Amino acid sequence: MKILRISTRLYPDIGGPAKQAFLLSKFCSKNKIKCINITSKPFKSSTNKITKINSNFEIHYLPFIAPGVNSSPFRLILFFLKFFIYGLLKALVINFKNKIDLIHCHSPPPTGFIGYLLSKIFKVPYIYTIHGLDYPNTYILNLDMKYIARNANKSFSVSRRIIEFIKNEFGIENISWFPNLIDTSEYFHYKSKDEKEILIKDLKLDNLLNIDDTIIVYIGHMLFLQKVKGMIDFLEAFSKFLSRIKDNSEKNKIKLLYIGDGDFSSILIKKIKEYNLNQNIFFLGKRNDIKKILAISDLLGLTSYIEGFPNVILEAMASKVPCIASDVGEIKHIIKDNGYIINAGDINSIGKNIENFYFLSEDKRKQLMENVYKHVRNNSDINLQGKRLINIYYHLTKIHGHKTK
Repeated sequence: MKILRISTRLYPDIGGPAKQAFLLSKFCSKNKIKCINITSKPFKSSTNKITKINSNFEIHYLPFIAPGVNSSPFRLILFFLKFFIYGLLKALVINFKNKIDLIHCHSPPPTGFIGYLLSKIFKVPYIYTIHGLDYPNTYILNLDMKYIARNANKSFSVSRRIIEFIKNEFGIENISWFPNLIDTSEYFHYKSKDEKEILIKDLKLDNLLNIDDTIIVYIGHMLFLQKVKGMIDFLEAFSKFLSRIKDNSEKNKIKLLYIGDGDFSSILIKKIKEYNLNQNIFFLGKRNDIKKILAISDLLGLTSYIEGFPNVILEAMASKVPCIASDVGEIKHIIKDNGYIINAGDINSIGKNIENFYFLSEDKRKQLMENVYKHVRNNSDINLQGKRLINIYYHLTKIHGHKTK
């Protein structure tokens, strides 16, 4: 079988859809399905050439990068048109050489528009996965739902709340839940203090962190004001928690790391400076070594006001790191009883749960870590859940009357 996957971004570019599109293609390629990806360049310096990840997984980059979500309307419209034209032409060339059996598109637009048109030209089924509802305007949202999602052979969303909204607002029934997944084998947690020390040095954080520190991490793209607002809520709660620790030597061993960047990062940086906790709180900016950072972490915070199905929660749990997170999107489903769920904006509850975690006995903390890992491995590991998607691929091509090899 040969699948054409279309996404505006693909890992190592930022965002959940980029990670999921890459992960799904990688998994399918290992299961003898050829995955050909069309996407924007992740960086300006990236090559325009075809990149082969393995014999069944190749990426065809379009000659431009995707704009940020806070770009001007003109730039977003220009990108929409460029991606549609270049992507369509690229797909026609790919199909001439490979004879595509199925198309899988990932939001945001215009990927679905390309998939819809190509499905008519190639006479093959197409799938549309909706990762969120952050559309540039309601006109594009309406077009995407009424024509692309409604006419897809199968539509998915990573959030059941989004599905409920789509069904109520647009009357679309051919949509079902398919959660974000993760390859848990790629994540780990330090097993000894010696290993933790080595990791801290590898991360070049030995001037900030010690092996006896309790490390709390908050990872997020600061592209929306509401995300930064959630980070500031966590900052305030952490500060109040620290004020209840009277022993200064103990207090200095509790560290909070903020990781990420974006248009609104300056707001968080300014707020951190106001608290004047230079021994405890550090803004590290964008990092490319998240797996190692999670490996040395004890707790992750994600107290946003809006989320879909955040990959960072899966990544933390796969690293045996418990989470304090808001009850938004699919977060409660991901964590269940293996962490701490709070209402968005409830600063007192955030602080109370930081304290609850901090004062857990060593045995209870270890047990929580194991529970966190087992839960994500059993429910979200791609090696267990990914075969469901492959079965859907084969089923759709079969009922569509398209022969696959």
